[in-house]
Amino acid sequence: MPDSQGRKAIRSNKVIRAQLRHVGRLGDYLSEKRDALLALGRAIDFASAMAGDWGDEKVASRMNGLKQDVASLDDYEVHLSDKVQFLLDAMVGLIGISQNDIFKILTIVSIVGIPPTLIAGIYGMNFKTMPEYDWAFGYPYGLAMIAFSAIIPLVGSSGGVGSKYRDLSPW
Repeated sequence: MPDSQGRKAIRSNKVIRAQLRHVGRLGDYLSEKRDALLALGRAIDFASAMAGDWGDEKVASRMNGLKQDVASLDDYEVHLSDKVQFLLDAMVGLIGISQNDIFKILTIVSIVGIPPTLIAGIYGMNFKTMPEYDWAFGYPYGLAMIAFSAIIPLVGSSGGVGSKYRDLSPW
């Protein structure tokens, strides 16, 4: 069944998986950039420490400018990493919501399916003392009990078949 935007659930799952992979790759990319910034910052610190021996004021001021640039890029990388983490958390939340919707449907199916299974199991035991076996309409009676036990959970007290369960579909 399509959702409100016309997508099918299977296609939507493929899209979510692709987006998760993309966000994961972005996280890896940012991690590589953070490592590069760390190495660059260490190299600049080393070069500025050594610049006192062979450099002049011009080199020292450039090194300080580079340190500030690396620090600002590092801050920006932290900001981007926080955004990627937020996206991952949001996607995990959406997956959780989707799973909750699936479990709602499974719960409804079990509520409808367990009573008929119980009745069929009881009548399938073939006890000699069951009076329904000797009745002329015992078999239709058993089938009717199974059918009613499946229909009764769907009939809501506020009217209509499945009125309580209409908003539970994730599609």
